[in-house]
Amino acid sequence: MDLEKKKSEQTRDRIYSVAVRLFQTEGYDETTMRQIAAESKTALGSTYYHFKNKEEIVLMFYKQSQKDAKTQCNKFNESTTDFKLRLKNILLYRLESFSKYKKFLSVLARNAGDPNHLLSPFSRETKEIREEAIGMIRDSLATSKLKLKGELLTLLPELLWLYQMSIVYFWISDNSKGSEKTKLLISESLDLIFKLIKISSFPFFRNILGPMFRIYRVVKSI
Repeated sequence: MDLEKKKSEQTRDRIYSVAVRLFQTEGYDETTMRQIAAESKTALGSTYYHFKNKEEIVLMFYKQSQKDAKTQCNKFNESTTDFKLRLKNILLYRLESFSKYKKFLSVLARNAGDPNHLLSPFSRETKEIREEAIGMIRDSLATSKLKLKGELLTLLPELLWLYQMSIVYFWISDNSKGSEKTKLLISESLDLIFKLIKISSFPFFRNILGPMFRIYRVVKSI
């Protein structure tokens, strides 16, 4: 790597680190690009060269978080083929890695339900990150000892990603010590999910799954 490119990347990383810190301590809405430039000791023009706006910084935060999560997930998966333990690890690691940024993430959560908002996890701009997160669950399932067939195998990773998002949003509003309520919710909901998966092969339950999957596809197509 040539010196100029290395210097540019170091500047970009410094701007990013300062911005994320300010989002958490000062507030996302309150933080300005001018303040980020001043705190990172970078010219305002150079700051805009690396990031056109605050949203681009947040998208980098999403991408970096997903990259770290995937690395940790792959390492953890080497220790067990139990999909329930793998999924629990994915959930807990996500919350642990987000714990330093709870104030910042609570602001972003306001726009989460609007798929037209750039920073929504359902937006076009976050599609690649979303698909990587679903793929991480899919790979964890495919290499586990849990063997599924048909539509359940295809759709379960997407459904579990939605479940993961619901856990994150619950956690954001959870003020219990050590997020104990969220941890309890994870434990209880995972037990229920895997009981449902276990009986999914029973004939009577397959009759229920069909309509459920059709409803999901209709909702997804909007």
